[in-house]
Amino acid sequence: MKISVWAVRASVILMLACLATTVSARPKFIGNDACIQCHKKEGLSWSKRRHAKAFESLKPGKRKVAKKRVGMDPEKDYTKDKVCLRCHTTGYRKPGGFRNIKSTPAMKGIGCEACHGAGSKYKALHDEKPNFTEDEAKAVGELYPSQDGSICDNCHINKDQHFTEQVDKKYKYNREEAIKNRKGLHEKFEKKFRSMF
Repeated sequence: MKISVWAVRASVILMLACLATTVSARPKFIGNDACIQCHKKEGLSWSKRRHAKAFESLKPGKRKVAKKRVGMDPEKDYTKDKVCLRCHTTGYRKPGGFRNIKSTPAMKGIGCEACHGAGSKYKALHDEKPNFTEDEAKAVGELYPSQDGSICDNCHINKDQHFTEQVDKKYKYNREEAIKNRKGLHEKFEKKFRSMF
């Protein structure tokens, strides 16, 4: 069986077009400023919490006692450590997410999208349809940690987590309690969704 050069080229072009469509279909990280334009109270509340300051804790001389307790060098700069950046930044190495402090400074820390998912698609929904439903937001990728705490587990329970209760009981992680007490999260504000019925 003989395959023409044109048939092979056409197949390759078709595969590349499908791949490009799939990649562009994925939501991209857009940064806290895009969220805070409308969610001002949440943004202000978040800015005072631990998650907002997570990147700062990677700097030399920060959180010295805690770092020593878990066997980390308190004078080392962890701001380029791939293991740390995965959980101390937003969207690490994903489209629109944190790459490095020079090119993507707005993505440092645990921002809105670290918990609520990459925002390009649900931001578009918010802009185009002010009376969207929660189900519509979920359908385009918006996440709700208070409904699915496994989002929190991605960082708080993983093999690279240094701060565990084996080191000190004060580091015991209880997802339900963390969501209830909201120490790292923004205050809980009333969501205004349109009813589906």
